[in-house]
Amino acid sequence: MPLLRFLPLILIRNLVRAAVPALLLVAGHAAVANAPAIGKIPDEQLYGFIGKDPLPPGTIPWQQLRQVEMVEEKKAGKSLMRPKFSAKMQALDKQEVKLYGFVMPLSTTPKQKHFLISPLPTHCPFCVSQGPDSIVEVLAKIPVEFSQWEPVIVSGRLELVNDSSLFYRLTDAVPVKN
Repeated sequence: MPLLRFLPLILIRNLVRAAVPALLLVAGHAAVANAPAIGKIPDEQLYGFIGKDPLPPGTIPWQQLRQVEMVEEKKAGKSLMRPKFSAKMQALDKQEVKLYGFVMPLSTTPKQKHFLISPLPTHCPFCVSQGPDSIVEVLAKIPVEFSQWEPVIVSGRLELVNDSSLFYRLTDAVPVKN
């Protein structure tokens, strides 16, 4: 039960991470200009879980998925923010890819057919501090078994999504044995 002793610290840490971008936004554009982009988790936090060692062979690095910027689009008098994907990511649209990361379940079942995958394990479903560049929606052909603390590898067809809250979707996904 040693993990339970640290649970309050983990929750506080995640709440602070979630609140800082909002506070920077309120502080004004000068503060935001010097801060990391909203929704971007710092590289050191990313490396803390997936490590600097090479990922399993053939998997897309999360740093590559993060090669996207938000651009303003005006439509019918409204201003919308949309993702602008790097050329490297555009080349992967509709292609078969493998992802290595942690399952964020969307139901309470031990195996998931519809879930999110991210480079970080989730401590609390209400304390997610990642942005849409660090989360991929997964629609699996067969249910994927997962553990909260163990990463998985899934293979499927990557779709770039032109939405401000979801950038990537992996369809027809299947688990890959490491």
